[in-house]
Order: sequence, then structure tokens, then C-alpha cells
Amino acid sequence: MIRTKEIQWFFGTLLMIALLTAAPTPVLAGQTPGIIDGADETSVRGWAWNSSDPSSTEEVKVIITSQTAGTVVGELTTSASKYRKDLADQGTGTGNYGFEVSVPWSSYGDGSYLVEAYAGGQKLSGSRVYGTGSFASATGLRSLGIFRTTAYCPCRSCSGRWGGRTSTGTVATAGHTISVDPRVIPYGTRLMIGGVIYTAEDCGGGVKGNHIDIFFNTHGETRAYGTRNMEVFLVQ
Repeated sequence: MIRTKEIQWFFGTLLMIALLTAAPTPVLAGQTPGIIDGADETSVRGWAWNSSDPSSTEEVKVIITSQTAGTVVGELTTSASKYRKDLADQGTGTGNYGFEVSVPWSSYGDGSYLVEAYAGGQKLSGSRVYGTGSFASATGLRSLGIFRTTAYCPCRSCSGRWGGRTSTGTVATAGHTISVDPRVIPYGTRLMIGGVIYTAEDCGGGVKGNHIDIFFNTHGETRAYGTRNMEVFLVQ
């Protein structure tokens, strides 16, 4: 028994020495904060900088995704090197961190497009939707973040005795009605999800927090939709 304890103590000591003499953990690179300030008929603009290396210039990749098709239609690259007095005034390094990239919207066709930007391997805040042609009213939307979305229909399995009647007294309509947690999304709020504009008209016992249930006409459609994590935009 004594020899066993001695052996355990010996190997335990070796392990402790190894841990104490191990190479130190490398310091993580600084974050790359930034934001998309705006998107209009000609360009996307914003700023990005590396707080651990303020003298460096970040490369920004702007990704344009069709909200209806769900496919990337454009990847545009530029450098965040334009002088921004507002950044300099607030003490953000030299202020030379602005970017603006031209977007060939006409080549993408009429539609609703999600605009995202990345720098230093991180996503910038301020993702937004820009609409062209008949979708032009989709401009100026504000991202509420990623929500868990599911689907329901008027069948008894989904809606019980309520059928197609919502908790606000309206008749649920496909492509229009969504069920929400009214503590998070007030009734009457208009949201864009996947390029479609819905209205919060219903609630459900299983719909809590950042969860939205989308109304469909048939149970087959709800099964096909399943569960999807989607970026949700407030229609302002």
C-alpha cells in the first residue's frame, strides 16, 4: 500500500511540474468591431478596425444574399481605410477605418437582399435588408437577430380547438400570420423572415422567447418547413 502511494505521489509530482513548465497560452488576437452603417441604391458602407493593431487596415467582405432564393448573389471585397471623423472624435484609433463598396444591384434583379459584412473572420453588426424594384419598400429594416422558427397550420394537432382563429381574433392567413411571444414581439408588429413580411397576430404555449411559429395552410407544409434558425427583421 505504501509503495502504491509513493508511485502515485511520484507521477502526480511529474504531472504538476509539466503543467507549471508548459508553454504559456498564446494571447488571442484583438476583436475586430465594426458595423454596416447603411445600404442604398449605389453602395454599402460602414467601418471596421482591429483593436489590437490600430495601425492595420482590415479587409472587409460584403456578402449579398437573395432573401427569396436563399442563395449568395454577390461577394464584394474592399479595404476599411477611409478616414471617419466620427470615429476619431470618439477615440477609435486614427479614425481611418471606414469602408464603402459599390453594389451592382441591377445585375441581381428585383428582389429582397440580405446585406452582411465580415472582417478579421468576424461578422460585423448592422446586417440589413435592401430591396430593389417592387421590393424597394424592404429598405430600412432593422435586424432583431437570429430566431428559431417553426411552422403550424389549422389542424387539430397544431392548433387544437382554435383552428384558423388567432389569439387576437383574426383569421390566420398563410404568408401573413405568425405566432410570437408577445413579451418579446408585440402583437401587430411586422417582421420580415426569409424575404416575406408577416404580422404578429397569434401566440402559442410553446412559443417562448426568440421563437416564431409561421402559419401555413396544410400540415404537409409545416412538416416540410421543419425548424430553421432565421434572421428576423423589423419592418419600420
